[in-house]
Amino acid sequence: MIASSANSRGLSPKERSEDIKMKASKYIIFAFCILHFAFLLGCARTVTQIVTYGEQMTVEVTLGGTVEADASRYFLVLASNPNFKIPLPPPNIIADSPEFLEPGTIPLLGSIEAYYTNFYSTWAGYVVADAGVYFSVKGPFVLNQAATREFISNLSRGTSRLTFNFSLDRVFGSSVPDIIYFDFVSVPWPIGSQKIPADHLESTNAYISKISGSTITVDDDENDAVEPSLNIIKCVVTVQ
Repeated sequence: MIASSANSRGLSPKERSEDIKMKASKYIIFAFCILHFAFLLGCARTVTQIVTYGEQMTVEVTLGGTVEADASRYFLVLASNPNFKIPLPPPNIIADSPEFLEPGTIPLLGSIEAYYTNFYSTWAGYVVADAGVYFSVKGPFVLNQAATREFISNLSRGTSRLTFNFSLDRVFGSSVPDIIYFDFVSVPWPIGSQKIPADHLESTNAYISKISGSTITVDDDENDAVEPSLNIIKCVVTVQ
């Protein structure tokens, strides 16, 4: 086709050769442009992938024994900073704030100011299982300002698992951090007596991304010295 077109215009052999080369070059350049465009289109599709962020957190905690919904309380503490602090079980208690209490509660041991300084000021919020009901509580927590519980769901009795889910905005509001840090704590709750925590997640990997579908399992060493109903075995957290 290229040669016959050149002949139809009465070109010399040399001119016909140059004409064929020129047209062939144009075809090659055109084909290269098509391939280059397709490559760029493929790259653009890769770069613009959409990341979906989760709105709900699901938590399942396995204990060494049956949940004691009335004699104990269980807390999931949430934070946007990895350096948040909680009251720890013995022997790591702090003398001026050894109990694990909710913000606003008057302690039997230590000073209420110390609890805010050492712990509550570092929390974004928490979930508490109390007398068979799960509640969420949103921070920030400030001395002499009341914190408000919000109902999540009822607790299933006669099981060794605590399972609940809640909207992340109930703790973080509209500013859910990219990484959510957490700890789970079990606390014996004797009426009229001090509330010293019994167990918590000792792992340094207790954090999760807010990207939808993220999940993490945090295993905790079984401790024979801790009452089975307070002994945390495993905590699974999922963001959806």
